[in-house]
Amino acid sequence: MKALFYDSYTASTGSRVMSAALRLLGSLALYGLFGLLADAVYAAAHTADPLDSTHGAVWLLQDNGSYSSALLLETEVDIDVSGMIARAKVRQRFSNSGDAWAEGVYVFPLPEHAAVDHFRLDVGGRIIEGQIRERSEARKVYEHAKRDGRQGGLMEQQRPNVFTTSLANIGPGESLTVEIEYQQTLDFTDGAYRLRFPLVVGPRYHADANDAAGGAHAGTVDTLISETAVNPVTIHVSLDAGMPVEDLHSSYHAIDIGQTDLHRYSIALAGPANANRDFELAWRPAPGHEPRAVAFRETYDGHEYLLLSVLPPGLDSLGQQQLPRDVVFILDVSGSMSGTSIEQARSSLIHALSRLGPQERFNIIWFNDRSERLYPRAVPASDDNVRHAGSVIATLEANGGTVMRPALALALSEQPEPSRIRQIVFLTDGNVDNEQELFALIERQLGDNRLFTIGIGSAPNSYFMRKAARAGRGTFTHIGDANEVAQKINALLEKLEAPALINIDVRLLGQDIEMFPEPLPDLYLGEPLTLVARGTQIDTRVQVHGDFGQSVWQQTVALDQSIDHAGIHNAWARSKIESLMERHHDAASERDRRGLRQAIIQTSIDHHLLSRFTGLVAVDVTPVNSSGMLRSEKLQTPLPHGWKPGGYTRPAPQQMLMAQLNLPQTATPASMHALIAMMLFALAMVFFFWRQML
Repeated sequence: MKALFYDSYTASTGSRVMSAALRLLGSLALYGLFGLLADAVYAAAHTADPLDSTHGAVWLLQDNGSYSSALLLETEVDIDVSGMIARAKVRQRFSNSGDAWAEGVYVFPLPEHAAVDHFRLDVGGRIIEGQIRERSEARKVYEHAKRDGRQGGLMEQQRPNVFTTSLANIGPGESLTVEIEYQQTLDFTDGAYRLRFPLVVGPRYHADANDAAGGAHAGTVDTLISETAVNPVTIHVSLDAGMPVEDLHSSYHAIDIGQTDLHRYSIALAGPANANRDFELAWRPAPGHEPRAVAFRETYDGHEYLLLSVLPPGLDSLGQQQLPRDVVFILDVSGSMSGTSIEQARSSLIHALSRLGPQERFNIIWFNDRSERLYPRAVPASDDNVRHAGSVIATLEANGGTVMRPALALALSEQPEPSRIRQIVFLTDGNVDNEQELFALIERQLGDNRLFTIGIGSAPNSYFMRKAARAGRGTFTHIGDANEVAQKINALLEKLEAPALINIDVRLLGQDIEMFPEPLPDLYLGEPLTLVARGTQIDTRVQVHGDFGQSVWQQTVALDQSIDHAGIHNAWARSKIESLMERHHDAASERDRRGLRQAIIQTSIDHHLLSRFTGLVAVDVTPVNSSGMLRSEKLQTPLPHGWKPGGYTRPAPQQMLMAQLNLPQTATPASMHALIAMMLFALAMVFFFWRQML
C-alpha cells in the first residue's frame, strides 16, 4: 500500500514538476522569441538613412540593418574655378576607433549640378584607386572582394545630387581617408557667380501622425547635435575668372584674398572653420556695354577640349538695343488639362498678357481635338486687345482629345519680320505619345522662331517639353502649384523681354569638332551661355558672333595654350552622355538601345565619369580580414549657426542617428536571442512529448 501510495505520489509530483518545467521553458522560449522580434522592430524603427546626409560621412553598417557614423577628424577642400566650371577635391579623414572590423557607407551630397568622377581610398597607408566599370559588374567585383576579406570601395549614383560609396573591411583602430573629386557648373544669379560648398547637416524633424493635427511635441529630431562639437575644415579656392571681376567676397566666412594675375585670385579661409554653416563664395563680372566671351582649354587623352562662356551686357546697354517682339501663346485645353491644370494655365496666360508693352504684338492659339486662334495674325498689345483676349481665355474649358500637332504647326507657319523677334510660349501638360513626330516638326519648321514650353500640373511630360524647348532654342519651365504661377511666369517673361544676343554662331576651326549644346540657345539678360567642344588641331582663336539688337556683334577669343584647365573634358563628356541618353530614350529598336547604352558606358569609362550605367569600384588585392564585424563610433554634428541651444527636440538616446554598430555575428543580441529561443523551444518539445508518452 505504501509502495502504491509512494508510486502515485511520485507520479503526481513528477507530473506537477514536469508541468511547471514545461511552462517555464515555454515562457523562456516566448521571451527569447519576443526578444528577437523586439530587436527586429527596434532596428526597423531606428535605422538611419545615409542618403539623408547633407555632408560627407562614413556610415558603418550593422547586422540589423541600421547605420552609425565613424568619427570625422578633419576636412580639406581645394577648388579650382575656370570660368563657370568648378573642380573640387575633398579629403576627409575618419577613424574606426573600435576593436572590430567594419563595413561602411560613405555618403557625399553635392551641389545640384555636380558630378563625381574620382574616388580614392587611403586605409592604413594603402591607396586604392576607384575604376569605372559597368554598374552591375562593379557591384559584383565589390561583393566578391568583401567576401574575400579584401579592402575596397564601390561608388554609385543614388540621386542626381547624392552619391554613396560602400567601404569593405575597415580595420580596428585604422584611420581612413576618403578623397572625392567632383565637378560642377556654377550658378549665376542676380548678376553674380556663386560657388557653394555644403559643410553642415541640421537636425531633421520627423512629424508623427498626430502632428498634422497640431500636436505640440509630436515630432523628433534624428541627428546627433552637439552645441560644442567642432569639425575643423580648411578651404582653398583658385579662381580664374577669365575677365575683370568686382565684389569678390565670402557670404558667411572670413577669408584671405590674394590676386596672383590680372584675372586670377587665391582665396582661403582665414583659419580652420567650424563646420556649422555652408561656405559660399560670390563675385560679379565687371559691367560691360556689350556681350563678352571668354574661353578655356584642356588637352586630355589625345583630344583638345574647349569651354566657352558668353556673358550678356549690362541692362543699360541692353535697353538701347532691344528689338520689338511678337509673342504667340499656345494653350492646351484638352481633357487631360481639366481641374487645377486649366486654372493654372488660364491664370498664367492672363498674367503674361498683362506684362506686354504697347510696342509688342501677340496672338493666342488653343487646341484639343481641333485648333483655333484668336486673331488671323498677331495684333498690338493694346489695352482693348489684351482685355478682349482675357475675356476669351476666361471662357476656355478643358475637354476632348490632345491633338497637338496642328496647333504647333499653325504657330510655326510664320517667320519673324527682320526687325522683330518672334517667341512661341507653349502651355501644356505635354501628355502625348507622338513626341518624335513633334520633334521632327519643330526641327523642320522652327526657322528663326524661338519655342518656350511651360509644363502645367503636377505630372507633365517633362521629357517632351524639355527636349522640345531645346530643339526650339528656348527653355522649359514647370508650374506644379497655383501659388507658383506669378513667380515663375514673371521670371520667364523677364528673361523673354530681354534677349541680349540671338542667332549665335561659334566658328571653331579644327578637325572632328563635336560641340554641345546643339543648337545654340540665345543669350538673355542675367543668364550666361556656356558651350563645350572637343576636337583635334583646334585653332588658337575662336570667333563668336550674333545679332545684338539691330547690329551684328562679334568677338575673337584667343585660347591660352600655356594653361590646362582640368575638368573641361568631363563637362564635355556629361553633355555627350546627356545627348546619348536622349537618343537612348528615343531609340526605335532594342538593337539601337543596346548600341547607345554601350556608347554611354564607353564615354563614361573614357572620361572616368559616373553615369546611370556605370559605377566606380576600388579593390585591394590582398585579403586583410578573415573575421569580425563592427563596433560603435559616434559623429557629433555642430549646431548650425544661428540655432539656439535647446531650440529643437532632443531625441532619446535610442533615437540618435548613431545606433550601435555590429559586433561579430556570434555575439550580437539578436543572434543570441534566436539561439536561446530555438534551444528552449526544442527542450520544451522534448518534455511535452515525454509527458504524452507517460
